[in-house]
Amino acid sequence: MGWFKKLFSFFWDRSLLIFLIIGAVNTVLSYVTSFLLSYYAGWGLFAATAFSYALYSVPSFYFNRRFSFKSRAPLGQSILRFSIIIAVCFFLSYGLNNLVMPALREAWFPGIGNLWYTLIRLVGIQVVFTLLNYVGQRLWAFKPTPPADGADAGPPPPGA
Repeated sequence: MGWFKKLFSFFWDRSLLIFLIIGAVNTVLSYVTSFLLSYYAGWGLFAATAFSYALYSVPSFYFNRRFSFKSRAPLGQSILRFSIIIAVCFFLSYGLNNLVMPALREAWFPGIGNLWYTLIRLVGIQVVFTLLNYVGQRLWAFKPTPPADGADAGPPPPGA
């Protein structure tokens, strides 16, 4: 049980709260965009969600780097790692959703309409994405690579 307490205390801190606030705003904007594009504009859920995630990843990067994690990692490294994390999280969450949701719809929601089914799928994608994204950003995307010569990783980001 001691390992669970250590794991919980490692992740349960100020960065998680700020990450969730930033994520909540981005999620609302992303949901609205994804829903409008998929339900009203006729886009497929994959295309609508991918577009929304890409669009709202830009402010997410800025605010999470600066406020959630107060990262001092080099900007180029952070952008590359953040982009990889976003792509991996998106494809994993979307892929798992595509594997699980059709069976759940048949078993638990047999008479559900397309509107509610689309909304439930968006929530499922978001939950998996958020969990994976926080872990990836916390442990890798915004973690500086130690310099080879032992020098300081650089100045803190503005306002830190």
